[in-house]
Amino acid sequence: MDSTGNRNHAGADGRRVAVVAPSGPVDHDALAAGEDVLRNAGFVVALPADRPVWRIFSGTDADRLTELQAALDAPEVGFVWMARGGYGLNRLLPQLRLSADILGGKLVIGFSDATALLTAVDAAGGRAIHGPMVAHDLVREAASGGFDHFLALAAGRSDWSVPIPITLQPGVARGRVLGGCLTVLASLLGTPAAPAFAGRIALLEDYHEAPQRRIDRLLIQLRQSGALDGVQGIFFGSMDGCGPPAELHETILDCLADLGVPIGFGAPVGHGPSNLAIPFGVDVEMSLAAGEGGALAGREGLLVE
Repeated sequence: MDSTGNRNHAGADGRRVAVVAPSGPVDHDALAAGEDVLRNAGFVVALPADRPVWRIFSGTDADRLTELQAALDAPEVGFVWMARGGYGLNRLLPQLRLSADILGGKLVIGFSDATALLTAVDAAGGRAIHGPMVAHDLVREAASGGFDHFLALAAGRSDWSVPIPITLQPGVARGRVLGGCLTVLASLLGTPAAPAFAGRIALLEDYHEAPQRRIDRLLIQLRQSGALDGVQGIFFGSMDGCGPPAELHETILDCLADLGVPIGFGAPVGHGPSNLAIPFGVDVEMSLAAGEGGALAGREGLLVE
């Protein structure tokens, strides 16, 4: 085990990672620490260009789009991995070229602002993973075991699970996960990149969206847009900073209970003290027992090429 707490994984040897920064400015020290985690696991890593910050972004729209498209286009790259979130991907989506042929067998990884990219990649037939980012929380996940969980997913393992400790509405749902940051998902509504949850299990999470009217507004926006029509189940992250849990649970049930699907809360995903990776392109099962919580469990592995 190395100084980051990460074990060396021979299965990653030589696999190429393109780290991209299509959103906010990146801290160089945090990026270097995350790079060490990847290199110690056997990955070959290409870092984003060191360029001037433009406004609140890591570079101009043109620079960020060029870097991201080049990573997605490169046939030798197996992982396109976000450095950090912030804001900026929505601005790039109309010019981004995505298709199953372009994406090939790549994995695209991130969360928070990356929700916009993951949603678009999934819609184009690519493979997306909601999970830790290189200059944000990858070092923490390496120390806690979350990176091992990611590596198992990336190796095609199907026998994985993520706990969902609180049941708001019990039941069993099967399908493929879609979702991410609630604020970003709402920002995509009314655009060509709007998410559609029919037949899917919705992952919803956010951070510091308080008071309760903010969460209520976002959930009602999803409902009234039709995005949640046909959803099979819903689970939330820890929702840190979004108000007292009892108030959150009340708001969620008031906005969503009549959908008649299982609803869970508190999964260790996204913003919060733990961020376990969740794949979007595979069949999963969510089982929630009344008063006991439950889990999201894999039913098929990612196709690894």
